[in-house]
Amino acid sequence: MEMYKRDVQWLGDEDAHLGPAARAALGILLERDDWTWWDTPSKTLASLQKAVPRQNPVKWGGDSSVMDADQWVDPQLAVTLGEAFNVLLSDRAPKIKIVRSVWGWPEGAEAIGVAVAEMSRLVGAGHVFPEWERDARPRFPLVPRSRGGLVVVTAPDLLSYGSIHHALGDVEWSMDSTVADVLIADSIDVIRVTRAARLVVLYGQRVGAVAADVSRLRDELCAQCVVHVDIDNLRVIDWLRSVISAQVEKGASFAEAMKTAGKETDLFAVVLSSTQSFLVGRYSLFGGAHSVGRRISNTDYPAVREKGPPYQVKDLSLTNSTLSGSSRAAARVTSGSPPPQELSLDRAARTPVRRPAPPVERILNARTRQGRREVQEWPKEGVVEIDISIRVRTPLRDSDRRPAFPDNRVEWSEESKLLQVHLFEYGCQPQSRPLELSRTGDSTTATFTRYVESGSIDLRFLISDGAQILQTARYQCAPSKPIRFFIENIVTPVDRTKKAFDAALLVNDSLGNQPSVAVVTGAGEVVFCPLSEHEIGMARQHLLDALEAAVSNPDAELAPLMLKLANRGAMLQSHLRSIVPAWPGSEGRVQLVMQSDAFFPIEYLYDGKIPRSPQAVLCTERAQCLSKGQAIAGCSIRDAGEQLCPMGFLGVSGVIERHTWKAGLVPRVWGSPEGNKPARRRIEDLSTVAFAASNKADNFLDADVLPHEVVRIVGIETSIGAKKITNWDDWEARLAQVPASLLLLLVHQESEVVYIGAGSGLNLGSIGAEHVRNAPVVIAIGCSSGLGEMPGSSLPAILQRGGAGVVVAAMTKILGRHANRVARDLVVHLKEAANQSNSPSVGEILSAMRRRLLADGIALGLAVVAFGDADIVLGKELTQGIDHVSC
Repeated sequence: MEMYKRDVQWLGDEDAHLGPAARAALGILLERDDWTWWDTPSKTLASLQKAVPRQNPVKWGGDSSVMDADQWVDPQLAVTLGEAFNVLLSDRAPKIKIVRSVWGWPEGAEAIGVAVAEMSRLVGAGHVFPEWERDARPRFPLVPRSRGGLVVVTAPDLLSYGSIHHALGDVEWSMDSTVADVLIADSIDVIRVTRAARLVVLYGQRVGAVAADVSRLRDELCAQCVVHVDIDNLRVIDWLRSVISAQVEKGASFAEAMKTAGKETDLFAVVLSSTQSFLVGRYSLFGGAHSVGRRISNTDYPAVREKGPPYQVKDLSLTNSTLSGSSRAAARVTSGSPPPQELSLDRAARTPVRRPAPPVERILNARTRQGRREVQEWPKEGVVEIDISIRVRTPLRDSDRRPAFPDNRVEWSEESKLLQVHLFEYGCQPQSRPLELSRTGDSTTATFTRYVESGSIDLRFLISDGAQILQTARYQCAPSKPIRFFIENIVTPVDRTKKAFDAALLVNDSLGNQPSVAVVTGAGEVVFCPLSEHEIGMARQHLLDALEAAVSNPDAELAPLMLKLANRGAMLQSHLRSIVPAWPGSEGRVQLVMQSDAFFPIEYLYDGKIPRSPQAVLCTERAQCLSKGQAIAGCSIRDAGEQLCPMGFLGVSGVIERHTWKAGLVPRVWGSPEGNKPARRRIEDLSTVAFAASNKADNFLDADVLPHEVVRIVGIETSIGAKKITNWDDWEARLAQVPASLLLLLVHQESEVVYIGAGSGLNLGSIGAEHVRNAPVVIAIGCSSGLGEMPGSSLPAILQRGGAGVVVAAMTKILGRHANRVARDLVVHLKEAANQSNSPSVGEILSAMRRRLLADGIALGLAVVAFGDADIVLGKELTQGIDHVSC
């Protein structure tokens, strides 16, 4: 696929033009081992300005992953890189030297062809040049000149054109001179007679096709520079004539002469290899300023000298014991220091500057073998062993150094963690194996044996830490076909100490193309069970119908509607317990992982006695339990079963962590910038709030709310310290100017359009990163904002794809009179929690809000659900801690 199409997929139609600039910036920064842009994107421009000198060329290279940046660089971060490079370009036109090591990249010549072409279009022809593949310095012979002019060797057809149209004294045209200043050819293979040429001009073929053989011209022709002109006819002579004129008449350097020739002839040319001195020299074609025999060496135009050595990296093969205490700190990435004898007293007193390291992630890996032989295709017979392990990787591909695992960013209680690997296959019993993951390196290997049978294979591997799903991957193949192993879903980091879950529930419809549920209990027991898609849909709809009747009808009595919801929730709870006897009760902590954003009604599971009478009332003593957040132990009213206890709902007494993923959408392993990574777990600042609301949110009378508190939009503005935004253009501009840490959207949603203000509409399909800006928390309350009629069409799913961490949304139609209060209370409590230490999780705050509303006789809290990680922690850490690393 050509680069522009890849850029469109990566950055979208609007920003695809920034792809080349992003790669240009990335190659410069990686060559300097500068990862500041990754950790702090706001410093990207400053890093580039520091890297690029005003006079001398800047080095470009670093790692071949630059050319595949769309596979690992977050789109928003790529836009930042591209925009920073363009700002730099407006201030100065950098000269870019593609370093020698790039020739050794996979498809090195092709990569150089692409890189030099797209960067030359950015900074100008002649201002981008690859170093020669080998550091050879052949001595150039004297050029025999009959008239003292420039000797140009070319083919007969070009010779006649040049002689007629450019019969000037400064050019001697030839077909067979063995030594020349310039050689023009439409192919390297046609060069026969000439044995030396300072400048070789190639034309008529694709850049990538000729780049592979350019290096031989240095050895065979003592060439100092090779240029490719994008033309396949006689006009290549016009381009050369313009270059000669600029050098002879204007005294321009060869690089400037190339730029001038491009403007005068409208022909695009790139440098395929050159010495630096040839490009910056003003008489390069003639061998120097004073004599034809003079060689211009690199010492005449010294390259910019890098200040200080690159950072030092210890190898990951160090054992855990050697990495304890101060030794572990030494394994981290730090700037190298010059020898002690070179230090002045002032410099010796300085603290070494710690430079950001490449991002490091732990990735699930599979290796298939028969005996000791690794296989890439599924065999037709025999026994196959599948080795599963977790490996430390970075996006870099070519570095000989192995970056140290950043254990200072991880919360560990011991030197290793014992995880479990579970193998699921439709129609088969699950298999489980232990997997030990060390603090600093790769894990042990878990091996699964499988007998080869006819037909295709579809397996799911699930990594868990107790009852907490960490990562899932798929393994698909067929006899004599390549094995396809890919990460399906990255749920949460293994390296974060979190509160234990009682159960994890994985609901999907892809394994074996059949709906199923996989449950992992706290004891490590795994259960796999097919499900009827019809039964799931019916159970979900029945529960939502009962809930909607409780929250959208202002005249409905609360007790009978809550009883109906509890009745249906209890039946679904009993069904799950028939599959998993150890399924937790109402005070459990449950992790729910779903393949799509289709709502699974886990919040409404009910554990407890259902009153026999359909006229039963709510517990008369419920206020005390709802206030404390815990049911009274051994409660006689609850045991009697004559009144309904609201504490029996999992969404009221427990905590639910809800994750979704889309089948076929490969998860981005490398996170988003500036701490807003999918793996983040602590939010310390929610002070910056952006607020938008539909005017319909205030369409009620005070009398409709009393005796409850009346909350209107103006009161929300006062409480949260943010003015309401009334149209989507202003919303985008506000977030672009100052990205907010918390977004509050009180929207009216209708026909896949969300409205704010007096009727400013935004199509759901057009919502993107510019409407979210990686906000950690988004509250989007509106009619059924949490549901979508099509896969991926719910507002939470769309906002999370745009970069949101946690999205709180409503699952049913709601009344604006209560929605205002819920929205305000959520923002206030979340902001307060973020400003304190050891605050509760988002899921716990949401459960507490449900209890407060129920105590006030309002059922709306049950309709509000958090999508994302309910165990994200708010508030300041008492001990130093920063980002965490995904499994």
